[in-house]
Amino acid sequence: MTPPAACRLAAPLLILALFTFSACATFGPTPEQQSARAAWDSCPKSANLALTSIDANGLVRYRAVSSASGARELGECLRVTGVSSTLVVAVAP
Repeated sequence: MTPPAACRLAAPLLILALFTFSACATFGPTPEQQSARAAWDSCPKSANLALTSIDANGLVRYRAVSSASGARELGECLRVTGVSSTLVVAVAP
């Protein structure tokens, strides 16, 4: 006896839903990201500097909104703590 059409359709949809939900599972930050975030939080920053992202390897990416003021000091502070960083200067519109 063949299962009803609704049952034949439900199984693949259930499997698709499980794959979709499992793809949304997040992993915690890496130890390098945790160290980089702690360094970022501990370093002094001027108001025009903003954290963009922290890569899995701990590379801190930040941007300067209006000028690079304070970026050298922040970069030096991060370097002293053993964290690599890169600065992007945003161009004003």
